[in-house]
Amino acid sequence: MSEPETEAAPPETEAAPLEVESRFRRGIRYSHRTGLYASLVVAIATIVFLILLVARNTRRVKVDYAFGSAQARLVWLVIISAITGWVLGIVTAFLIRRRTRWRRPT
Repeated sequence: MSEPETEAAPPETEAAPLEVESRFRRGIRYSHRTGLYASLVVAIATIVFLILLVARNTRRVKVDYAFGSAQARLVWLVIISAITGWVLGIVTAFLIRRRTRWRRPT
């Protein structure tokens, strides 16, 4: 004879109450998404602007230095100047932040 199989009833789990999203949290979530879209629009506009900048400034110009002169394409002068300014801005911000940072007394 076989013993009657007893099926154990599944333990009753309490249904976790659904958390209601507050207005503040929903605002943060939507503003984050809006910020991402705004960043995308700015990135696309920047790329279009750079393409137009390159297309309009391909002619050669004479560049005078303190000791001589050279011929260069205008677009390269603009791009190199922009990159140099960007790097100098990052370095300056780093140095200022480093010098004005609060230091823990030892």
